[in-house]
Order: sequence, then structure tokens, then C-alpha cells
Amino acid sequence: MTVKLKRILISALWVVLLPVLVVYAIVYIFLWFVWGYAITYWFRWKYSRNARDVLFVYSNSPNWQKYIEEHILPRIRERALVLNWSERKQWAQQFRWEARVFRYYAGSREFNPIAIVIRLWRPVRVIRFFKPFRDFKHGKEEALRNAEAELFDLLQDPNLASGRDRLRLPGKA
Repeated sequence: MTVKLKRILISALWVVLLPVLVVYAIVYIFLWFVWGYAITYWFRWKYSRNARDVLFVYSNSPNWQKYIEEHILPRIRERALVLNWSERKQWAQQFRWEARVFRYYAGSREFNPIAIVIRLWRPVRVIRFFKPFRDFKHGKEEALRNAEAELFDLLQDPNLASGRDRLRLPGKA
């Protein structure tokens, strides 16, 4: 085969494959969004009756476990479904769909600890705590305080919360 013939074949192959790849990418992206909508709707349907609109995932890491269990979980426990990343092998039995919601929104970076706030008729909000805890470990508290404030504000604001059993923050009437 000559060089010219190879170039023609490669060009013809690209002309045929490129539209197929573009269609595949469009279908994949469309299905990815449909999947996200479906699992978000499922979470809202299952947990809105119990006024739970937060999926909170953390692990038994010494960097944050004690802090989370003492300062964050007591303030959100009534509104949150809490999953422990260190016990994820048991998720397949009890929390299969909740784990799918977590994987969809958390992605593969800085996914633990994380708060996924799924309110009725509002966009989903993802609050990542990995970097704030890393900074906190080195004596920088501001990022952690900001992440906590964002989470607590979302749960406190009556325009954003699900409506029932609003979170009562200490010092606020």
C-alpha cells in the first residue's frame, strides 16, 4: 500500500467514525443526565416524607471522624441520611440506591467527607469537606467554618429547606 492510499483510507475512516463518535457522546451525555435526574427524583421521593434532604458521607479517618461526630452530625442528624465510607461494603445490601446517588454527585475527587443536599424543587448542592479538613489539620480553620456555614445555612433557610422540622441552630430562635 502506498502512503497516499493509507492517507485516503484513514481520512475515509475518520469521515465514517467521527459522526458515530459524536452521536455516541451525545447519547451518553443525555443518558448520564437522565440517570442523575432519576436517582435524584428517587432520593427526593423516598426521603422527603421523613424531611431528610441531606446525604452525608464520611469515614473513620482520624483527621475528621471525631470532629464530624461531635460538631456536624448532631446538628444535621434529623435531616440527614448518614453513610460511613469505611463501611461501604455493607452499602450494597442496605443502601444500594443511596450509594448510587453518592457516586453520581461525589465523583472521584475529594468525595469524602461530603454533604449532598437534595431539596425539593431546588438544585442539588454538593459541599466537599476534604480540603477544609486538610487545612484544618494544619491549623487553618476558615475553610472548614465556611463549609459548615454553607451546609447549616442551606438547612436553616426556610426558602431552601424541605419545609418540615427545620434545623434549630444553637443561639438562634
